[in-house]
Amino acid sequence: MRLGAQAPRLAVGLTRVSTAEQGQSGLGLEAQQASIRTFIAAQGWTLVVEYSDVASGKDDRRPWFQAALARCRQLDAVLVAARLDRITRRAHTLSGSEHD
Repeated sequence: MRLGAQAPRLAVGLTRVSTAEQGQSGLGLEAQQASIRTFIAAQGWTLVVEYSDVASGKDDRRPWFQAALARCRQLDAVLVAARLDRITRRAHTLSGSEHD
């Protein structure tokens, strides 16, 4: 790496659908994954892992959401989702607030 050059940014992908039927069909998840991969490639970043939740965005305790956040912290990576509401529907989560 040349002096002053930054290492490629690492990214963690997160997809979410709300119903088991959507999760089984894979259609909603596949479209989200394609969007995420296209965005990450356009940025020149490296996708290190993808997580998928089949659950309501109202609950921030979703296991794969929490795993994605932990991996982002561990690797100093960015979390990438196809749309903001795929991450959460709770404003305080997006703002970083610790209060409900």
